[in-house]
Amino acid sequence: MLLRLLSTIALSAALPAAVIATTPADAQTQPPRAKIDMGTVSGTSEGQLDVFRGIPFAAPPQGPLRWKAPQPALPWTGVRAARSFGAACPQGPEHKEPWAQVGPMSEDCLFLNVWRPKRAGRYPVMVFLHGGGFTYGAAGVPLYDGAALAARGVVIVTVNYRLGRLGFFAHPALTREDPAGQLGNYAIMDQIAALKWVKRNIASFAGDPANVTLFGESAGAGSVQILMGSPQSAGLFHKAISESGAGGSALFPIRGGAISAEKLGELWATGLGLKDATPEQLRAIPLADVVKNGRAFPFIDGKVVVHSPGEPFFQGKEMRIPLIIGGNSNESSLGGMTEANAKILLGPAFPDLLAGYVSYTGKAPAAAAIDLAEDAGFVLPSFALADKHAATGAKAFVYYFDQVPVDQRAGSAGTDHGGELEYVFGTKPAEHRWDAQDAKVSKMMGDYWVRFARTGDPNGAGAPRWPAVTTQPTAYLSIGADTKAARLRPIQEKAKAATMADSLKKWAATPAP
Repeated sequence: MLLRLLSTIALSAALPAAVIATTPADAQTQPPRAKIDMGTVSGTSEGQLDVFRGIPFAAPPQGPLRWKAPQPALPWTGVRAARSFGAACPQGPEHKEPWAQVGPMSEDCLFLNVWRPKRAGRYPVMVFLHGGGFTYGAAGVPLYDGAALAARGVVIVTVNYRLGRLGFFAHPALTREDPAGQLGNYAIMDQIAALKWVKRNIASFAGDPANVTLFGESAGAGSVQILMGSPQSAGLFHKAISESGAGGSALFPIRGGAISAEKLGELWATGLGLKDATPEQLRAIPLADVVKNGRAFPFIDGKVVVHSPGEPFFQGKEMRIPLIIGGNSNESSLGGMTEANAKILLGPAFPDLLAGYVSYTGKAPAAAAIDLAEDAGFVLPSFALADKHAATGAKAFVYYFDQVPVDQRAGSAGTDHGGELEYVFGTKPAEHRWDAQDAKVSKMMGDYWVRFARTGDPNGAGAPRWPAVTTQPTAYLSIGADTKAARLRPIQEKAKAATMADSLKKWAATPAP
């Protein structure tokens, strides 16, 4: 009851601007409307689609609700305008990429957006979680416009979630305040709250709540993997797509061990002069100080995040649902995929694997080491997760994406991290130029994703056959100018085994919270 009262206080100032009254002009123009559990929303008509932007799925997580699990959005009277994107969650200004140009920011940022076909029907639903290292990005950037996918006959939902230290923070004072509560991984809780909103409300947008595909890229893909292993998200989605989410990383715990989220939280607060801080003092920290150097990641809290992203797949504890998973040909563009990194991941196996990659790629050792690093760090863990998933009897499809816009092909090392997104969404950025080959790949990618959302199988008439994963060597689809089915080479299988052996050791060494 207290949290609901606090939510009321936090949201009340925003209501007058957010809610519109029904007028004769509205009735004449007949903008699309949808009745949801909090009230009625009014969107925009855009071609053959209805679009609803900036719908709140939870109360503003600010003031007394900062570093709290998401609380229910408050109902409104009249008709609420849902015609423009809500504010992005606070983040630093460091990134200049198109996906990080998020516009206005506010702690009042828990909004989602819906694209639906106008034609009456019951459509599959695709819920997208953006990337950005859990620190940057927003659901409303043009790259994630859902129109091209929705036009194929699906309902698209894009979701904001808290970022950086606002999204991932633990401190002993917060634990003492609510020791049995959901602590720390507020961004993941936001994602779960959005999925619950979809389950309750998506039928009002012609979506089928019993056919929801969760898809995400980078941090969003890691979130998909986490949610496939979280007891809190059971039954909230029925298919999954993980784009460049790797799967071999090891999260630290909320407490215990040499590094823990609570220890890091204490160190940060102490650095601001708040030794032995109270919850009230923490929530009073200025937003600029919270966001500054606010890079943060999920950790194992034992309730919401109970495993590292790929770990449930090796324990047979992930959701047994159809899965697409894969990576790009130049994941090293993200940084960190270096020879030194490969040595850490592969240990004593590195010299023999490097020699094998020199032979396999035909490159000099320095260049082959980069290929080995990005395979070991990003691509091959995804293949390993697909192997384990298929072994449970669930469908698994793996891709390797290697298409680059025509204006960037000369001298390109391959598709950068996140480079598949403009093809999936069909949202070519203004700074890129496409040719017929790019347009063909984009159509093919969108068709694969939508067919998978509809049936759990991406295959369809006229498209190159995408083999499901069955036995090793892992089968996958190489997507690009020459899209075709392939299997991992023996040297790649060896590298996959070596890098996952490293992950298994790290997972086993992580103390329970």
